This record gives sequence, C-alpha cells and structure tokens, in this order.
Amino acid sequence: MRADTAVLQSFSTIGIFTCLRPVFELYSRVGLFFFYVPFIALLVYGIYSKHPLFRLVGLAYLYAQIFGTLLLVEILKIGCGRPRPYAISTHDVLCPAPSLEHSFNSFPSEHAVDVAVGAMFALLLLRSRVAALLALTAALFMALARIALGQHYLSDVMAGLAMGVAIAGIVMHVYLLPRWRELETVPAQ
Repeated sequence: MRADTAVLQSFSTIGIFTCLRPVFELYSRVGLFFFYVPFIALLVYGIYSKHPLFRLVGLAYLYAQIFGTLLLVEILKIGCGRPRPYAISTHDVLCPAPSLEHSFNSFPSEHAVDVAVGAMFALLLLRSRVAALLALTAALFMALARIALGQHYLSDVMAGLAMGVAIAGIVMHVYLLPRWRELETVPAQ
C-alpha cells in the first residue's frame, strides 16, 4: 500500500508525466486496439478463407478476452471494491468491500489484463524478438499510462499484467495447443 501511494505521488510531482498526459489518455483509449484488431482480423480471415489455424488462434484470443478478461476481471473488480486513486487518496485495505460503482473497481486493472493477454499471444505466436519487444513495450506503456492518469495503483496494474499472462497461458495450454497439434497431425487434403 505504501508503494502504491509513493508511486502515485511521484507521478503527480514529476513534470514529464504531466506533459505526457494527453499521450497517456490517447493510448489508454486506443492502445487495446493494437491487439484487438489483428487477432479479430485473423479470426475473420480464418473463417472466410477456411484456414483452420488462423481461425483457431483468433478464437483462442477471443476466448481469453471474453472468459478471462471480461468475466473473471469484472467479478474480481466488483468483489474487491477497491477505490480508484481519484476516488479516495488513502486506503488501508486492498479489498474493502464489494461494490458495483465504477470508482470502486480499481483492482485489478482491466486494461493491463487486456494488453498482457494480447502481448502474450503476440510474443508466443510470432516468435520474433522485435515483435516480443513491441508487445512488451505496449503492455508496459499501458500500465504506465493507467497509473499516470490516476486510474489505477501500481499494485492494480501489476496484478493485471500477471493475470493477463496467466489467462493467456491457460487458454493456450488448455485450448490452443492441443487443437494446434491436432491440426498438424491431420494430413493435408
């Protein structure tokens, strides 16, 4: 809790973060689409071209976003009821009480989960150092932006990044990889 407060105070006192606020706001709004668009396009292309691998990867990403990010994260946010930094400046408890109010749904950061899922899919599927660096940078910049905008605490985005990695890993292990192996063993027609 002390680290959360110290990081927030640092962001409000360092001038560069104030200057970059418009950049953070823009990226916070559109940064998620850097992952959404390519994976949804991959799914659509896979469906229309009848390419099973592209369809499979697109569906795996969609499942990770729907079941992991939307359902799990929203349940945690409501159940935890942690106030956002702009709602209450000091807090003693990570999860005080369940709340449906948006200003009390800070933990974990849904933006961080979203970009971490996308980054993990990009990192593991593209197997390129440049792609890995770009994906990691996109995820970390989103985390930074959410803290700088006063929407989340450091612990919110760290938990969100960890959850995104876990969600992507589970979906890949349980859904994607077994079906991918199945496709590789089917003879081409």
